[in-house]
Amino acid sequence: MITILYVLGAAGGAALGLAVALVIAPSALPRRMPRFAPAHSLLRAARSPGVSRARERVRVIAWLMAGVAAAGLTRWPVAGVAIAATGSWLPWLLGSAAVAEERIATLAALATWCRRMSDLLVGGGAPGLTAAVIAAAEAAPSEIEQPVRRLASDLQMSQGDRVAAFGAFADGIGDRSGDSVAAALALALTHQTPGVAFVLRQSAASLEREVRARREVEADRAEARQSISTLLLIQAGVFALVAVAPGFADSYRTLGGQMIMAVLLGCTVAVLVWMRRIALGTPAPRFFGAQR
Repeated sequence: MITILYVLGAAGGAALGLAVALVIAPSALPRRMPRFAPAHSLLRAARSPGVSRARERVRVIAWLMAGVAAAGLTRWPVAGVAIAATGSWLPWLLGSAAVAEERIATLAALATWCRRMSDLLVGGGAPGLTAAVIAAAEAAPSEIEQPVRRLASDLQMSQGDRVAAFGAFADGIGDRSGDSVAAALALALTHQTPGVAFVLRQSAASLEREVRARREVEADRAEARQSISTLLLIQAGVFALVAVAPGFADSYRTLGGQMIMAVLLGCTVAVLVWMRRIALGTPAPRFFGAQR
């Protein structure tokens, strides 16, 4: 029976190790994976945002070693695989706050960019919308620097499709509010609409209200996220106590006990995934751009 458990644990560990190897060495992935795009996205999700490749490797390897050590000490292969897998994907499982803050920062940067262009048009720093976009791109906020610079580059091309350029800009923002700004600017540029500076000021004010509202929501959710982290720590503590209690530990070393543990740990991970989806919510449908 113990042999069967360790065979199952070795198979699960090998699968986890292969997945993590693909995460920390993305060059090993095939260039074209049309049928495995969801799996590719899941592997990419294990990587911590804003962390260097070297530190990411150290973090993942440390969790793998922790899983192997836990499996060896407790003789619970399922526990070892669960610890390694959960630890490797922990930044994604508990990273909803970072994702929400990134979205808010993008909208705040978009509002700043709109006000900058409005000031250029009102103050005479730019003779028209195209010139304002190009001038504002030189000091674009870092959160939207890439789509703004691409838009300025596209508008400088005399033969380019300007509506498509604003659509690509909206795709770079990736939010319905960005679609509203891009669509308004595309209409103003195509039809030479007067009062563009006023439209930009109104767009900036609307974006700033949305940023404030989203930050209030995230402040309310912070307490719930803290509660989830506390419950996870409590569960980990109980798990450790059960591992050192002879009566409980023996029962989980059987095949049936490992299957029960797999179900319980799987339910815990499923709850974490569910809570992440609830925290992030469903983005409002987009209406402008190629990726809407």
